[in-house]
Amino acid sequence: MNFSEFEFAHPEWLWLFLIPIIVGLLAWSIKYRLSYFLRVRDFADAHLLPHLLMTGENNSVGAKKKSGLKWISWTMLWLFGVLALAGPRWNYEEQEVWKKNANLMILLDLSESMRVEDLPHSRLEQALQDIEELLDNGKNTYIGLMVFAGIPHLVAPLTDDYQTLRHLLYELKVDLLPIQGSRLAPALDSAAHWLKGQATTSIPHLLLISDGEFAADDLQESLALVQKGHFYLHTLGVGTSQGNFIPVKDGAWQRDENGEVVISRLEEKSLQQLAITGSGIYRKADFRSEDTQAILGEIKRSINEATQDKTLQKLWHERFYLLVGLMMILILPWFRRQRTVNF
Repeated sequence: MNFSEFEFAHPEWLWLFLIPIIVGLLAWSIKYRLSYFLRVRDFADAHLLPHLLMTGENNSVGAKKKSGLKWISWTMLWLFGVLALAGPRWNYEEQEVWKKNANLMILLDLSESMRVEDLPHSRLEQALQDIEELLDNGKNTYIGLMVFAGIPHLVAPLTDDYQTLRHLLYELKVDLLPIQGSRLAPALDSAAHWLKGQATTSIPHLLLISDGEFAADDLQESLALVQKGHFYLHTLGVGTSQGNFIPVKDGAWQRDENGEVVISRLEEKSLQQLAITGSGIYRKADFRSEDTQAILGEIKRSINEATQDKTLQKLWHERFYLLVGLMMILILPWFRRQRTVNF
């Protein structure tokens, strides 16, 4: 047994050692105050005390001894329980493990054009449906979510808690961000900067879900960021080439500076160009799951091709059960049946 490797798995539980001390101090303080206010000697002579007290000196000593033993037993039970919760452990074995999880950050377009209904439903609804499919099938993948319009906003960092991500999807609306527009470059820059601090054995992936309507200068800046970025970029286009009007409040349509009604269309060329530059793939979103399956397939392929380093994981021998056994031994006498015999 090598106690040089001894440690507690959860040392924060050791703070509970203070509770018996606090309880003992409170009990002593209360008893001292009661004895001060209820002193029998202040009301009777010393030779009358044996006749006034209900218990004699010997019985009083026995009661104190019994009470002391009970206090010690409860204290020992508490201490053993706290030590068991803290998780004492010593001796461990090192095991080689392989990390095969991938990182996927989703960039979701929340610009005004995502309200367009040129699909059986709006573009945003189609995008959320595809994200749901990714969550349903994204095994061994940490998924994060960032939305953007005029500015980017991180909704959820990389996580494997898909249920929480699903709940967050229900809160996404086109007017969520205070500044409207469709600026991709700041979103790419923010996502790339955030991914730099993530430990991973493979290159992270970005998935852009958008209709591809970006300004020319914003597109060129985005391509430059993708070219020098250390990540794969996949794109998922939502919408149709025919497009439709952009609805705004009060049932009206969005108009340009000349008062003409704006028609928003899916710009597949922009999205294809971004995917090629980012060594990723482009897919057009539809009601089938082939688009998301193709993207997840590319992520899986990149993991298998990545050169991974072996990492060592400690497998500790937990010893909390020894303390639990001591607690059971202390509790057993309390369950002893006391028989009464009547003569």
